[in-house]
Amino acid sequence: MHVTKNRRNLRRTVVGALAGVLAATGMTLVPGQVSATENPVPATKGMDKGAGVKLATGERLERIPGTKGFRVAAAVGRQASGKYAFEQTDGELTVQPIGEEKPLPATTVRTDEAASGLTPYGEYGTTANQRVNFSVAGGYAVGTYISLWNTSTWTRYDVTTEQYMPRGTANVPPGTYFATIQYDYYAETRPGYLLTKTFTVGGTTANVVFDEKAAKPMGIVSDDTSARRAGAAVWLTTPNGDTVGQIGGGADRIFVSPFTMSGVTVHLHDVLTKYGSSRLRPSPYRYDLVHQFRNTVPANPVVTVKTAGLAKTVTTFHSLAGRQTASLDTYRKPADTEPFVAAQAASPVTTPGTLTEYVTPNVTFGRSLLDGGNHVQLGDRTLPTGTSAGETIGRGPLQPGAGGHSGRSATHIGLYEPYSFTDARGNQGADHEALQQYRLTSRGVTLVDSAYEGGFKTYSATVSSSSAPYEFTHTTIRRGPHARLSTRLVREWTFTSSGYSSVPRQDNFLPLLDVTFDVPSLDIRNTAAAGPVRVAATVTSRSTAATASLTGLEYSTDDGATWQPASAEGDITVGAGDRFVSLRATGRDDSGATVRTTLIRAFGGPGSVSLPDESAGGVKISGVTVNGGRPVVIDGATGQYPTDVEAAFTVTSPAGIARGGMALYKGSYERPDAVFPFQWTQCTPANATTSSCEGWLNLAPRHLVDNALAGEWKVAAWAESQDGTSYADVHAALTVRIVRPTRLTTDATPEPVAKGATLTVTGRFTVSDWLAGGYLGHPRQRVNLEFRKAGTSAYTLVGVATTDSTGKAVVALKAAYDGEYRWSAGPSWNPTTAPPVLAADAVDVR
Repeated sequence: MHVTKNRRNLRRTVVGALAGVLAATGMTLVPGQVSATENPVPATKGMDKGAGVKLATGERLERIPGTKGFRVAAAVGRQASGKYAFEQTDGELTVQPIGEEKPLPATTVRTDEAASGLTPYGEYGTTANQRVNFSVAGGYAVGTYISLWNTSTWTRYDVTTEQYMPRGTANVPPGTYFATIQYDYYAETRPGYLLTKTFTVGGTTANVVFDEKAAKPMGIVSDDTSARRAGAAVWLTTPNGDTVGQIGGGADRIFVSPFTMSGVTVHLHDVLTKYGSSRLRPSPYRYDLVHQFRNTVPANPVVTVKTAGLAKTVTTFHSLAGRQTASLDTYRKPADTEPFVAAQAASPVTTPGTLTEYVTPNVTFGRSLLDGGNHVQLGDRTLPTGTSAGETIGRGPLQPGAGGHSGRSATHIGLYEPYSFTDARGNQGADHEALQQYRLTSRGVTLVDSAYEGGFKTYSATVSSSSAPYEFTHTTIRRGPHARLSTRLVREWTFTSSGYSSVPRQDNFLPLLDVTFDVPSLDIRNTAAAGPVRVAATVTSRSTAATASLTGLEYSTDDGATWQPASAEGDITVGAGDRFVSLRATGRDDSGATVRTTLIRAFGGPGSVSLPDESAGGVKISGVTVNGGRPVVIDGATGQYPTDVEAAFTVTSPAGIARGGMALYKGSYERPDAVFPFQWTQCTPANATTSSCEGWLNLAPRHLVDNALAGEWKVAAWAESQDGTSYADVHAALTVRIVRPTRLTTDATPEPVAKGATLTVTGRFTVSDWLAGGYLGHPRQRVNLEFRKAGTSAYTLVGVATTDSTGKAVVALKAAYDGEYRWSAGPSWNPTTAPPVLAADAVDVR
């Protein structure tokens, strides 16, 4: 509450309330003085605790429930209440409007039991704050975030939460409040929650308990029954623009409390893909759907959409590096009047490949594509109902973008070229695993010579304000399975600049030139066929006052060792055995600025279907290990947590090692069926020439899904020297088995059994199912029945069987001795599964 005093010592307050909302504000009228000369005081009225008293402005004076305080609720049609002067003496409260165009009469009411005055608080007095305790009924130990607002003012109050516990506390004045709690359990078997509660704080401590069981699953479903959630995001916005969220992100269920609250909106973004698809077997289609629950979340917050009423388009993804699995991330872009929330939902897509997209029409989506270390920012998109033309993403050559921000201000030059990895259609991107090198010189003096790996950095130099020539080189070096094309991108600029140039530049950009390449005939793998290929190259200037032109175009089929000129029309010749084609172009503008842009391995040639190991210089890789040499066992029944897989190798180079990496792949290196890059590979020097490189990745059934992916995988490893001139890329450094666990149970009946009677021993051989979870019968497997006599330690073979279609095996024999029977796997168990976990059954023979 804001209170000021006028010259007559009249206390004034602004008591806020939303139009038509008769909920407590936590703002109370406090003792003041009303001058008798300002307005006459009418007859005293009794205070109706339920309906309140209508004031001369049309607003209502009300008691705050459970307290000795009062509030003014705004009149219908007004967003907030007006200003009032007030005083309270001898059991009466007088309230007078101020600030109106003409004087309005005051209103005096009896305050009944409040005649002794209000509880003092703060400089001008208000009802004392009360403690609020928050908890979740039956909630597990989990990190939470609790938000709290007063529903009349939508003032937000801080809530202190306990670490890793669904509890919190706040101290607030009396009033009616709206609270939310959000949390995820970070486990595939438990959902995320957004729980809400409306409650009133009076004169005592309030205990607020959120109820998980009252929450309902929220989602958008399609009339296509094969579609399942692949990713989702739920967030909440309040009338004052506050946001809560996001909940979700993956395929987990999301539960939300049903509620009604004016001005509150729950936003839902759901991505659906085909059931059975996975990170390694992406869906051929994707539903990108959004819905808003305004003011009310119903008891069944599941929305069904019809495919025919959506927008439809087909998106083509060109290959950035052989066959990869990328992640397509989207978010609903809010309207200008809404708070900005980039609540992303994602699903895997195959590159190269096509994706049929069904989208909520007339909604603008922000989009990005993450492919290995490559991050491509796609343009915003709004589609109408019906079928729209498709687009192509990732078409080569992959090249530095024209979105650089290197600039100058007086005696300061800043170098910033973030978009080193842009496709031919202008979708800007960067490789976050690339090595970036910046070098700036002037008249033989080096001003900047730096390099970094990952993210974005800006380099700067202090220079003279007078005009001087400069040379600036920006190099991007890319290695690894995700970086088979555009492995080295170099831009070399010369320009003249002064600190006080009269030539207009856009935002003080340096007068640099940009080269753009396009090769329209490339296929979906960014590969050209043998024969003539046309290359288009254009040069533009970042200076609005300069005109730039292309001065040369060359190509190379030996990674830049030798160069040949293109024809005047831009035609080059690709041979049947050429693995890669590199491009180089030069340009100049009328101010004398120049550029030379080089793309090593700009696109593939016919020979790229077979790629040998590569090396340059003295880099040597050895001692590759994965999971300590053991098979990697992924249990589809466990599901809660992924399996950590560690890998390592040793690498040597006379120049020392700068960086390295590894990847698991199944199938051929050139056309793999699936790829898993090891994350955060770190190379630690053991001495000046030798480093130990370690990496890890998480594997879970939801990453694999397809049981056919069990079996042998290969490990690719690469490393690069400190000087950037030497490297090694070994495509099949190791073979690793990724397998499904198996179980083999035993049940002997009857028990106990008479000596000499028939004993039936049944076994069930099952194998983990990566698709649906749980275990499946393992058919047509030879299994051995073994017996260990009581008092001995060794098992002996007593029977052999083959499992039926359900994995069941049965042997009948005569009971002779006390002991244990067990089934074990015979020699027919296959390399796609782990040896079974065995279970014995003890038998009492009488």
